[in-house]
Amino acid sequence: MALVRVTLGGKRLGYVRNNKAGSTTIINYLGQLLWNEKPTTYSGTNVQDFCGQDSYIGREKGFETYHRELKDCEIRIAVYRDPIDKIIAGFYYCQEIYPHLNNLDLFLDTYQHQLKNNYIRIHCRTNTDMLGPDPSIYTHVYDMTEIDAKLLPFFEQLGGKKIQKTRLREHEPRTITEAQKAKAKKVMAIDYQNGWCNELISSKI
Repeated sequence: MALVRVTLGGKRLGYVRNNKAGSTTIINYLGQLLWNEKPTTYSGTNVQDFCGQDSYIGREKGFETYHRELKDCEIRIAVYRDPIDKIIAGFYYCQEIYPHLNNLDLFLDTYQHQLKNNYIRIHCRTNTDMLGPDPSIYTHVYDMTEIDAKLLPFFEQLGGKKIQKTRLREHEPRTITEAQKAKAKKVMAIDYQNGWCNELISSKI
């Protein structure tokens, strides 16, 4: 739930940080271009130290509170993640902080209640909550799996230098049941409605 705004290739670029959709890697790539960040560094809000205080707008309420600043950017980038993968990744990530989250079914069954926890809300919200309901407002939309294949070369072209590939916070694939997939899809239903999914995104932009 943040908007990163930097100047790259003489253009104002806005990237909406979507937790659990490669955001740590993406900000590191921007850091490699803009302040020679090491590829192993979790860059995060470091962007403010090098690009100014208004380069990282983090607001708890989500997309609706910074959409105006985004629209002022010439390049507007969204990176989404398959909705089911996103909620599952968020669950297991939060489990590292809250070990009591040891039952995926219970988490999915009580999803709205779980979002009352700020940390869980930040990492388990839908693509829609983070990126807004309309993919067409972005000039560039990528699936998380396209970060290295498509977004990285685009960054390199704008920045005029090479980026060293990295994958921060990588983990082994999670195994879930078909019933859990069905629950997760129901929880993330708004993403399917708005097109933040592989099946529909090409028809929405």
